[in-house]
Amino acid sequence: MLNIGERVFIADYGAGYIQDIVSSELYFIKDKYVNIYLLLDNMNFMIPIDKIKNYKIRNILSKMELETTLFTILSYPDYIESNWNNRYRTNKKKIQSGNTLKMCQVIRDLYYLKRENMLPPGETKILERVEGMVASEIMLVLELNMEQALSKIRNLV
Repeated sequence: MLNIGERVFIADYGAGYIQDIVSSELYFIKDKYVNIYLLLDNMNFMIPIDKIKNYKIRNILSKMELETTLFTILSYPDYIESNWNNRYRTNKKKIQSGNTLKMCQVIRDLYYLKRENMLPPGETKILERVEGMVASEIMLVLELNMEQALSKIRNLV
């Protein structure tokens, strides 16, 4: 990992690619940073190399893994927590895991609540964010733009 041009996924931030590895000196202290361009927010994210293990960074999925994972959105939710606060915490943990399967479960569950007109405004923002994170990975794997990636997700719902 950590090669220029490599496609990665960072938990809580989405997918992007490594633009470069930069050396910087501040107060006579030299540090190396990995500069990652994030597709979801169109921003550069610089992580010190010596702290890279503090971030949940993984390679993006293969096409086959992605297609299999996206089918989770088609399934019916097993159980949805009725208490909003508990559901929020559970969904936040799934999103922070960086696991695309768990993020697809969140999308599936929140879209179910949306169809039933039971989705609170706070969870609408979570749905938009997790949708964007999964869409950013779809963009890299299938080489689509953001609108096409989002429509791929929404067509499954």
